[in-house]
Amino acid sequence: MGIKRKLFVTVLLAIAAMPLSAQSTVAHEIVQGNTIYSLAKEYGSTVEAINEANPNIGVRSLVIGETLIIPIPKDTLLNKNVDPQVQDQPITEAPEYEVYLVKKLDTPESLTVSWGLPDVEAFFTLNPDARIQWSKGMALVKPANAAAMAFKSPTKSKETNDTTASLGNDIHVACILPFFLDQYVNEGPGRKRSELSFSYRQGVELAIEEFTKDSSLVIDVQFFDSMNQRDTVQGIVQELITNQPDLVLGPMYSSRLLQLRATPLEELAVNLISKQKSVRNTGLWNDVVSEDVFWSAIKNFHDLPQQQDTANDSTFALPRKLLVVGISSGKSAKTSRYLISELEAEDYLLIEGDNSWKHNEQLAALDSTKGYDLVITENDPAYILDVLRNLRSVNLDYHWYTHEYQALDNGLVSSVFARETVHMFTANFTDYDRKESTEFIREFRNRFERHPDRMAIEGYDNAKFHLLRLTKGTTAWRGVRKGFSFENASRENSFVEMRSFKNLRWELQQ
Repeated sequence: MGIKRKLFVTVLLAIAAMPLSAQSTVAHEIVQGNTIYSLAKEYGSTVEAINEANPNIGVRSLVIGETLIIPIPKDTLLNKNVDPQVQDQPITEAPEYEVYLVKKLDTPESLTVSWGLPDVEAFFTLNPDARIQWSKGMALVKPANAAAMAFKSPTKSKETNDTTASLGNDIHVACILPFFLDQYVNEGPGRKRSELSFSYRQGVELAIEEFTKDSSLVIDVQFFDSMNQRDTVQGIVQELITNQPDLVLGPMYSSRLLQLRATPLEELAVNLISKQKSVRNTGLWNDVVSEDVFWSAIKNFHDLPQQQDTANDSTFALPRKLLVVGISSGKSAKTSRYLISELEAEDYLLIEGDNSWKHNEQLAALDSTKGYDLVITENDPAYILDVLRNLRSVNLDYHWYTHEYQALDNGLVSSVFARETVHMFTANFTDYDRKESTEFIREFRNRFERHPDRMAIEGYDNAKFHLLRLTKGTTAWRGVRKGFSFENASRENSFVEMRSFKNLRWELQQ
C-alpha cells in the first residue's frame, strides 16, 4: 500500500477522566483510498486520536503523499509487522496535554483566549467533537505547556484552486437531499420536495457523467436522504466528518444547512437554494446570489455616465433623473437610501410613504420634460403594479431597472414588461438560444427520457461548476441557467448579467 513506517513519540488522551500518557506512533504516508476511519481500523487507533495528533487535517481532505502521525497502543504495535529493533526503542513521557472538563459558562471562544491558543480553529483541531456537541462536564484536550500551544490551526485557503494539486484522480462528492419516499408514493405533504430532489439528483448525475467521459478522473458520489430532519442530518454530518469528501452539495434548506456550521464540512459544502442571510454568514460556498448584489449592480450601472441602453432613442436627449419609489420603512427604505447615496440632490427623486401607497399618486404629476430611470425598492408585486399604473397614466419617458427576484420570482407576466423599457439584472436565466442550453437538454432527454425542469438544471450547473473549481481552479463560469463568480477568494457568488426585454424576450446586453 505504499506505507512508510518509523517510530515517533506523542501524547494522547487515553481516557476522558484520566491523565494523558505517552504512546507510540507510526508515520503513515497517505495513498489512494485512505480515510481517517480506515487508518484507525488498520492500526488499532481511533479517529479522535488521529485527529488530535494531526491538527492540520481538521478542516480538509487527506492529501496523497502526505505523512500522518498514527497514535497506537504499544500492545497493538507489538502485533504489527514492524522491525523489533524499532519496537524496543524506549518510550518517553512528554506531558504536553491535560484533560479539561467544560464548566457552565465556558465557550470555545473563551477557552481559546484563556488557553492562549492562536484562534478558535486551533481549539477545534484539538477538540473536533466540540464542533458538533457542547455540554457541561465534557472532556476536552487542553495544552499543558507553551510547546503544545505553538502549533497553528489550518488556515482557510486564500485561493479557490489551492486544492487542485492534491486531489489526484479521485474526487469524493456527497449530495444531501430531502427525499420523502413514503410521502412521495402516498401523495403526502413532502411529495413536492421529493420531486425537487429527484430532479436535482438527475442533474448532478449528468454533470458527473459528462465530467468523467473523456478523462481518467474518477468521481465517487454518494446521495444521502436527509428528509429535512435535524437528527437525520446530524447523523449524515458525523459520517461525513469521518470519511471526509472533497465536496458536499447541500443540504437544501436553511435550517439544515446551518447544522454544518462550525464543523469540518463547512468549507466543503455548497448552499444550493437558500437566500437566508444566516446561511450567507457561514463558511459555505454560496451559489445563491444575494439581492444586495443586484442592488449594487443597479447602483453601479446607473452611476456610470450615459450607460442606459438608449443610444438609438431620440428621447435620450432629455435630462434624466434616478427615480426611486418605495416604502418608508424596513428593507425597502434601506435600499432606497443606498441607491441615492453619493448622488447630488438634483440627480434623483425619492418618492416613498407608508403602506397606504397613497404616495404613489405623486407619480402621475411628474415633470414630463425629464426622463426617469425607475427603481422600485418594494418587492410586493401588487405595489409594483400600482407604481406602474400611476406612471402609465401620464406620458412619461421612463426606463425600469429591476432584478430577477423582483421581476421573475414574483409571478409578474411578460405583458407587464412589454409596456415599458425594462432592464433586468440577473444571475439565473435559461437562454434557449445558447448552444450550451440545447446540448444539455438533448443529453438530459437521452439520459432520463424527460424534459429537464428548473431543479435538474440547478443540479447540473452547481455540480459542474464546483467540479471545475476543484479540478481546474475555475472561479467564473456560465452554466445552462446559473452564472458563477467567486473572484478574490470570496465564497459569495456575485455573478450578474443585464438583460433587456425586447421582442417579447430577455436579450443579453453586453
